[in-house]
Amino acid sequence: MTGRTPVAAATLALLASVSVLVAGAVPAHADEISGRVVVTASGEVRGTDQHGIRRFRGISYAAPPVGERRWQPPQPTSSWTGTRDATKAGPACLQPEAPDMPKGTPQSEDCLTLEVTTPSRPGKGRPVMVWVPGGGFITGSGSIYDPARLVRAGDIVVVTVNYRLGVFGFFAHPELGEASNFGLQDQVAALRWVRANIAAFGGDPGKVTLAGASAGAMSTCTLMTSPAAQGLFHRAIVQSGSCRTSHPAGAMGEGMPAISSWHPIATIQGAGQALAGQLACADVACLRRKSAGELLPYTARFPLLAYGTSLVPQEPAKVFAAGKQIAVPLLQGNTRDEHVEFTLAVYPQGITDRQYSALLKTAFASAAPQVERRYPARRFPSPAAATSRVFSDSGWICPSWKSGREHARKASTYTYVFADPSAPTPSGEPLPAHVRPATAHGAETFYLFDFSDTPGLSAAQMRLADRTVGYWTRFVRTGDPNGAGSTRWPRLGAADRALELAPGAIRPINMKNAHHCGLWL
Repeated sequence: MTGRTPVAAATLALLASVSVLVAGAVPAHADEISGRVVVTASGEVRGTDQHGIRRFRGISYAAPPVGERRWQPPQPTSSWTGTRDATKAGPACLQPEAPDMPKGTPQSEDCLTLEVTTPSRPGKGRPVMVWVPGGGFITGSGSIYDPARLVRAGDIVVVTVNYRLGVFGFFAHPELGEASNFGLQDQVAALRWVRANIAAFGGDPGKVTLAGASAGAMSTCTLMTSPAAQGLFHRAIVQSGSCRTSHPAGAMGEGMPAISSWHPIATIQGAGQALAGQLACADVACLRRKSAGELLPYTARFPLLAYGTSLVPQEPAKVFAAGKQIAVPLLQGNTRDEHVEFTLAVYPQGITDRQYSALLKTAFASAAPQVERRYPARRFPSPAAATSRVFSDSGWICPSWKSGREHARKASTYTYVFADPSAPTPSGEPLPAHVRPATAHGAETFYLFDFSDTPGLSAAQMRLADRTVGYWTRFVRTGDPNGAGSTRWPRLGAADRALELAPGAIRPINMKNAHHCGLWL
C-alpha cells in the first residue's frame, strides 16, 4: 500500500488540563488577532496565514520516541515557554525510500508531529477531519498531504498525522509483553491531542472524523474496534482498504501465500525475536542501543497489526462480523482497480493465458473454474488486466463492501467505487496500455488533497474533484454526504448499491452485478 495515497496508548498527562482560547484569555496583539498564534495545552505555536488558509506545521503531540522510549507507548510532550515556530513540516518517520515520498524529505526517529489546517476567517466549532496517511505501515507521512481544497470547500479543520512505521512502529517481542502496534498507539495519542487542543484552532472536539487511505484506512477501521479509541472520533472514512482486505495465494507474487495485515501478537513477537537473534541481541535493551540506521534495513519485516492485546483485543474482521465495533457513521470504498499496480509490480514480465488459469487455481483452488467463467481473459485487454480485476474485486472491493454491510446494521454507512481511468497513479508512472482503462489503488486521494510533486488535474478531473470533496466534507460536517445539487448517494442497507464516482457519470451501481460480489462473499 502506498504512502501518498501511498494500532493501548499512554494517557497524556496534559489532557487533565485542557487549554483553549477564550475571549480575553491572551493578549490581543496583532498575531493573535490574525490567528497566526494559538495557545495549545503545551505552549504557544505560530503558524502561517496565506490565501485564506491558516497552517500550523510540525506540532509535537507526544515526546520523541527515542532511546528508552523506543517501543514504548507515546509519552506526553514537554511544555515550552515562548512561542514555538509552526511554519515548517516536521520530519517524516524513518522509512525506506519510496517513489511516493518527495525526494529530500527529512526523516527522523523523532517524528511524532501533526499539522493543523484551518480557514483563515474567524470561526469556532468547525468539524474536524483527522487524516492518517497510508504506506503499508512502512512508509508515508501526513505532511505531504495538502488539505487546502477540503478546508476551503467544506469550512472544516483538517489534522494530518505522522506515526511510527515498520520496525519502529509495529515491532513486538516477548519481553515487551502485549506492547505492540506503537504506530496505532501514536494515532490514539494524536486523537487525544485533538480532543484537548482543537478548540483553540476553531475545531469542535465533539465532531471529529477519523479518515485514511490504504494503511490509513486499515488503521481507521482497526481503531473502530479498539477500546482505547472509544469516544475520540465520531465518524469514519475508510478509503482503499478495510478490515476485511486480504489477498489470496499468488496475489502478491508467485509462490507468495495468502496475506492479511492482522496477526496474533505471538506471530509478530516471533518476528521480533528472530530480528533480535539476527542482530546478536539477547534482550530488548540491546536492540534499543542499536542505532536507527542499523534497524531501518529490517523495517519491511514489520508491516502487520497485532491483535490479542488491550489496544486491539480481537481480529477486527471478527469484531465487525459480530457487530461490536463502535457505532459511528461510516463512508467507505475503493478504486475500481485497486490491484493493478500490485499486479504489474509482482508480475513484471506479464501473464500468459495459461499462467492466468494456473494463478486462479493457486488462489481459489476448486472455485477457480467458476472464477474464470466470470472473468474470462478474452474480455479484458490482457490476462494481466483480468488478474488485476479478479484480485481487486476479491481482495479489496467486495470485502470492503461486506464490512460496510456489517456496519450498516449499527450506523449509517455509505460505500463507493472511484472509477476515473485517467486518474494519477500512486507510483507516479502511467499505467501501461495492456491494463488500461484502470483506476489504481488510492487514486481518489488526488481528488481530495494536493501534492507538491504531482501534476495538476485536468478541468474534467477538477469537476470530479469538486464533487468528491463536496461529498466528503458534507459527511465530515453531518455524517451524511448528500446535499443539494449532488447525485443522491444511497445509504447502504437492504439494497446492494454503492455510488460510482466517475467523470461525468456519478451514479448508484449494484455491487453484485458490477463486481461479482455475490461470488466473493
